[in-house]
Amino acid sequence: MKRTFQTVNEKLHAMTRRQWVLLLLPVAVLLGTTAILYAVFGRKLLVVIEDPQTFKAWIDSLGAWGEAAFVGIRTAQTVFKFIPAEPLEVGSGYAFGIWGGLFLCMLGTELGSAVILLLSQKYGMRFVSRFADSEKLKEFSFLQDNRKLRPLLFLIYFIPGAPKDLLTYFVAFTDIRLWEYLLITAVARVPSIITSTMCGAYFGEKNYLAAVLVYGATLLLSGLGVIVYRRIVRSTAETDETPVPPAVEV
Repeated sequence: MKRTFQTVNEKLHAMTRRQWVLLLLPVAVLLGTTAILYAVFGRKLLVVIEDPQTFKAWIDSLGAWGEAAFVGIRTAQTVFKFIPAEPLEVGSGYAFGIWGGLFLCMLGTELGSAVILLLSQKYGMRFVSRFADSEKLKEFSFLQDNRKLRPLLFLIYFIPGAPKDLLTYFVAFTDIRLWEYLLITAVARVPSIITSTMCGAYFGEKNYLAAVLVYGATLLLSGLGVIVYRRIVRSTAETDETPVPPAVEV
């Protein structure tokens, strides 16, 4: 794995300055705009997002820019974790409906994940350590076996309740390709996100019984998911004797 990580680094370092600018400039503009919004509105932005009705009113007030603003916020949230993901997903369902909220959440999440992977691979732990504790990253060392990486990655993102916040930073030190990661997570994230957008959409339709039932089922599945995740980690760790990737040891 160390050799693979070095190969990835070599390819990234071989990119010209112009290629990096063309690759990262649109992302920088998107994240910068969102950061400015957060700096200007501060806690008001959190209050708006946590209240679905207020959030929808704010989105509607932006007109044609509402969807772009949401994708920007979702992208920034994926990278910086400055707001919880769940209220944002519920709010998207309330504002855009089940499928519209799902699509926009997925788009922002995939963009944010791509940013994390690209910057983590380019700058290594210099970048990762600003957002993730290296000791916590070692909890994912059971994913270092390349034969098990992709199916386990799918299961973790598919299982509700499994910890995912720091996983993208760890994946940057494996040999999985960007398109593979985005494809796997795009499919695996759907159940956890769509249940949130369903809650928001049903709440907006005043179908409170359906919203409560979906929310209750989500809580139950999340609890079961945590148990399943712990069993996967334990069983995988018992059969994996490969050392922790040197790139994560900082």
